[in-house]
Amino acid sequence: MSAWDYLVVTASNATQARAYEMQVAARRQCGLLPQVREVLVVPDSEGQRIGSGGSTLLSLARILERERRPLSALRILIVHAGGDSRRLPAYGPCGKIFVPLPSENCDSPLPVTLFDRLVPDFLALPPGIPGRGQVVVAAGDALVRFDAGRVSFAKPGITAIACYVEPDEASRHGVFCAGLDEVVSLYLQKPSLEVQQMKGAIDASGRVALDAGVMSLDGEAAQSLLDAFGPVQAALGSEIDLYREVCCALGSAATLDHYLESVHASGSRWKPHALSRVFPELNRIPLHLQLVPACRFLHFGSTRQLIESGLALVAEDSGEAPSSTVLVVNSAVAHPARVRGRDSWLEACNIAADVRLAGHNVLVGVDLSAPLSLPSGACLEVLAGRDRTGSDVRFVRCYGVCDTFKHDAQFCGRPLGDWLRTAGLEADEVWPDVSDTARRSLWNARVFPAVPAAADFRRWLWMYAPESATLEQVRAFRTADRYSAAEIAVLADQPAFHSRRLEIWQKRRPWQSD
Repeated sequence: MSAWDYLVVTASNATQARAYEMQVAARRQCGLLPQVREVLVVPDSEGQRIGSGGSTLLSLARILERERRPLSALRILIVHAGGDSRRLPAYGPCGKIFVPLPSENCDSPLPVTLFDRLVPDFLALPPGIPGRGQVVVAAGDALVRFDAGRVSFAKPGITAIACYVEPDEASRHGVFCAGLDEVVSLYLQKPSLEVQQMKGAIDASGRVALDAGVMSLDGEAAQSLLDAFGPVQAALGSEIDLYREVCCALGSAATLDHYLESVHASGSRWKPHALSRVFPELNRIPLHLQLVPACRFLHFGSTRQLIESGLALVAEDSGEAPSSTVLVVNSAVAHPARVRGRDSWLEACNIAADVRLAGHNVLVGVDLSAPLSLPSGACLEVLAGRDRTGSDVRFVRCYGVCDTFKHDAQFCGRPLGDWLRTAGLEADEVWPDVSDTARRSLWNARVFPAVPAAADFRRWLWMYAPESATLEQVRAFRTADRYSAAEIAVLADQPAFHSRRLEIWQKRRPWQSD
């Protein structure tokens, strides 16, 4: 049981799965995953979002289709990496799990990503009880830092890793109620301070056991999950969230009423009668806690977090605060060009002229032969792809560091409606195929031009300040071949995205910043 039979990486759809397969294959070819016998990438069924619980079930089912052995004879690591990166558009082509990260490991044959920093730590986790099998399930959207040597999975059922935090922080995550024997009585999903106090989640020291997003199941517990939800394909008709439809049913004090109240308060669409059917099977699975003395989370799920967590990671690796707060990640900066600024992220760029960054800037995939200055909060991205006719183009994306693309309609640091009015544009010009105004968002707004050459990005820098646009610039925007982030997610050139980074990584030119 010292090695792993399977490493499974989950994906949102077939397109993302192909991109993941390409990246995993490159690492296998370089000998970077020697402790794993088989690697599988499992996309959600038929493009339907099935949730972390659904993808766990689907992954187990896929493995059992390949194996003649039960789960009690296998050791499996499942890393959930699905998602369309709406809060991190620059890395939609690679997915959050393969976001490039700052690294001093110049000996790595490939550019270092979140996968390369995260998965080896999971693979270093100890085995479970001999002869009972093991399925470790972990989230792949954040770098979780804890000492794997302090972890033990020596109890039957499910053992979840947790760490102590303040109640205020715990209110945004999953929380365990447990006694001194580390047997969990209740699992609470994003509980308010009042709920934490009422359910006994806060200990005598005023701390709460926070779910670290890593749990180990023995083979019997994993099989119980499959049994609880019945035939996998039938169960996936509704989204199954691992921390909602599954974990809220666990615990020695959990009742059906608690389960129904918890999952519906967290947004579950499951009907009460369906939840009542799965509850008894889930509730009989023992749930234990494995507290680690220190656990740190570095999130790379949004554009702003790239900068904040990137700087924290550099400080952690070096043992001191970085001398510059401009993170130049896998980029070539040719002498005498210099990168000046603060609190910014520059990745996969070829810089042959001075760059000035006012602060909280992101610059990705840009080839620069003339000086460039970006205002505070501005993000600039140039991405290879194909237009609607299949021709090669470059997508130019100008947006703000706090633009999420997910819920609110903010663009270049201001409400999208204000941006359109300031530029003198009508809503129908950017949403020609979205008649329902309630469905209009930055995600499906056609605001990103496709250009024939990478250097053409300069024509669109006025977008950060639409009040400065000339009539000619607005006219050019109106007639430009424009795309939404949703379209670009499909039309991006995956091989070109990764080959660009590999080429720069292999050159490893020195750079300077101040």
